[in-house]
Amino acid sequence: MSRRGFTGAIGFAVAAVAAFVVLDHFGGSERFADLPGGADVRLVGRFTPEQIERLSALPQAAAVECDQALYGVGVATVGVTLAHATVATAVRSPALRSAALLEGRAPDKDAELLAVDGRGLRLGDHVALTRGGHGLVGAVVGVVAKPPGRPDAVALLPAGAIARLDGGAPCGEVAVQLRKRSEATAFQRAAKDVLGGDPAVTYDKSLRGHV
Repeated sequence: MSRRGFTGAIGFAVAAVAAFVVLDHFGGSERFADLPGGADVRLVGRFTPEQIERLSALPQAAAVECDQALYGVGVATVGVTLAHATVATAVRSPALRSAALLEGRAPDKDAELLAVDGRGLRLGDHVALTRGGHGLVGAVVGVVAKPPGRPDAVALLPAGAIARLDGGAPCGEVAVQLRKRSEATAFQRAAKDVLGGDPAVTYDKSLRGHV
C-alpha cells in the first residue's frame, strides 16, 4: 500500500471512531429505541425475582416487570400444533402492556394465557406448551392484537409460566416505567447499586435529553 493510501486508511478509521462516539453521545446508537407499551427503560441481563422486586421499590420506578420472549416453544391444542413457536410475557401492569385486548380478559394466574389474534389459538382453548423438557397446560382467557416488538408471538403468558417453561432461569429482560422522565439518570444509578453493575440498557426515544 502506498504512503498516501495508508494515510487515507488511518484517517478513515479515526473519522469512523469519532463518528461513533458522537452518535453514541447524542443517542444515535442502540441506546435509544421506540420501546413498546409504556416502557421508558428496558434492561437486558439475568435478573432474579428478588432483584426485580428491589428495582420495583426504587422511588423513581412506577412499574417494573419481567418482559421477555421465549423461542422454540411447542404449542398444541385441538387443531393446532406448532413445534417452534414464540411466546412472550403477559405483563400485569396496565402501564406496561403493549398488546391491546380484543376479547376476554387478562390472565390472573399462571395457568391462564392470552392468544395473539390470527396465530391459531382461540378463546377457551386448552393449550399444552413445552420447551426443553419443561411444560405446562393453560387456558386461553383472552385474545390480543399482535404486540409491537413481538409480532411473531403466538401467545402471552404470565411471568411465572414463562419462568417454568425456561426451567426457572433468571429473567432476561425487564421493562420499566418511570414516575418522571427527568429521573432516568437517577434510576440508572440506583439500578446499578441494586444489580451490582451496569446492565445493558435501552431507553425509549422520548427520553433523549433526559439521560
